[in-house]
Amino acid sequence: MAPYDTPDRVGRYRDRLDALVGAAAEVQAIDPREPADGRVLALAYHDIPEPGHVTGFSYGLSLTTGPARGRELTLTVRSDDPAWCGVPAAVAAVLRGFCPFRPGIVLGHAGPYVTTSAMNSVVLGSPAYDRATRPLDIGTEGSEDLIDFVGLFPIHASERELAYSQGAEALWSLDWDRTDPGRAPVV
Repeated sequence: MAPYDTPDRVGRYRDRLDALVGAAAEVQAIDPREPADGRVLALAYHDIPEPGHVTGFSYGLSLTTGPARGRELTLTVRSDDPAWCGVPAAVAAVLRGFCPFRPGIVLGHAGPYVTTSAMNSVVLGSPAYDRATRPLDIGTEGSEDLIDFVGLFPIHASERELAYSQGAEALWSLDWDRTDPGRAPVV
């Protein structure tokens, strides 16, 4: 078990994230690639930040000792499909320890992330959910434990290829709805 992976830390994360969001998360365990690295959880919020949207957060990425230490992933889309809420945790579970999860990174997937969308890639950036743009302190009195959130934005394979060949800024500069998982490709 990862040294930071304690029931108290998970509880503080859930409590403080629920307080930040203003709702109680539905929590689901995700099988990690390497169980010794600690647990991975998907936290799902429905109708957040507004009706017709879902927002998901990971827990477990911040347990790593690598460059992603202190980070968790979040995704907000305009959809009623709760499967989107599991994407941040699924990505963290597979790539934890291999990827630094910095804004501008583009990640591909073997198939669609959810069955209701053809999108099979994500680009990382500042979170779409504005309450997650600042660090969340889950430490105890006198001890900081800051979580920085990195946003995931679902994209199509053709958009991933544009970002790979020209950089993520080329993708960000295009006009596309970052929260619509049903949109057509922009390239």
